[in-house]
Amino acid sequence: DITKRQITKGQKFTVRTLRDTGIGTGELDVLHTIRKNPGITQASVCRILGIDKGLAARQTASLEGKGYITRQENPEDGRSQLLF
Repeated sequence: DITKRQITKGQKFTVRTLRDTGIGTGELDVLHTIRKNPGITQASVCRILGIDKGLAARQTASLEGKGYITRQENPEDGRSQLLF
């Protein structure tokens, strides 16, 4: 590996913890984005993370099913929902 990237103890702990909770690394990115931006729309998650709508929909649905996030209707736009 020419980049000389190494996995730190913190990263190893994170990977082990994620495995125990059933959250994937992509879902963790989405979860952190929502945590830092409560009330964010799914479209904004796509824009921030640079992922497509389908992937964001699958990951948010999975996180919602696991009880990590909730959705509320957007009072300003009836077509979108806010993620918390």
